[in-house]
Amino acid sequence: MKAPAFNDRIEKKFQLGIDEAKVAALWRDLRCLLRPYGLDPVQEITSVGSVYFDNKDCDLLRFSLLGHLMVFRTRAYELFGNVPEAISEYWVEVKTAQGPRRYKRRFPLTKPALREFLNGGDLRGCREGLRPEGEPDDDESYRQSQETLLTMGLAPLLLVTCKRVAFQSQTARLSIDWDVQYYHVANDVYDFGSWKYLSQPSVGKARKVILELKCLVDEGLPAWFSEIQQNYPVWEREYLKPVEGMGFLFAGPLSNHKEANYFLPRINAYLKNSLLG
Repeated sequence: MKAPAFNDRIEKKFQLGIDEAKVAALWRDLRCLLRPYGLDPVQEITSVGSVYFDNKDCDLLRFSLLGHLMVFRTRAYELFGNVPEAISEYWVEVKTAQGPRRYKRRFPLTKPALREFLNGGDLRGCREGLRPEGEPDDDESYRQSQETLLTMGLAPLLLVTCKRVAFQSQTARLSIDWDVQYYHVANDVYDFGSWKYLSQPSVGKARKVILELKCLVDEGLPAWFSEIQQNYPVWEREYLKPVEGMGFLFAGPLSNHKEANYFLPRINAYLKNSLLG
């Protein structure tokens, strides 16, 4: 049976009140706790690298702070602990929201095809970079995503890296993110062979353990999540990594940006008020 993609889902985020050094023990506990509910580990420890785009006025950040989520990013997955290998595949993703439901349009590209896409190349020039077994709507996703990129004048701005493990059933997915780090980047971010062990220092670290719960239907919190809450300190949090990351950029390398004084207090207020319970 093919696993669901969770591109149309109810999404909730939580902060877990444990030290990042204890994630391995948490993972072992959750394996036992979640197995009876049909949630199994679906990946080894993965290093997730996400490059977030915005324009010179940071309009996508502005939308997020106003409650109108729109994220444009490229993402790569690498196995943590292995010798770094050159990233061969990137996912282009556009994420939006309507109420509690999140929608994600995504498709994979090879590095040459990604460069062609970012430079405005048409689909015919990138055809070989699309997976032969790709989704039927990849072509339309390519066109729509590229139109968003070009008309809004988007460019790479923020790289977010983290470690991730996940559990998944046919109706729900629970991921655990930790070691979240933020980097200021530009177009040359795709010149790096790997994003796992970057030589440049990060501009900031989240120092949080984040749980992300994704469900295909809106039926409230699953019973198994209540068991997690009974065993660990968990707080629901409306938490967007790129918003926190942009705060580090405006306080550091982008401190002279024309919008820095506008965004910094709003980002700080967002983070302060993001705890929902």
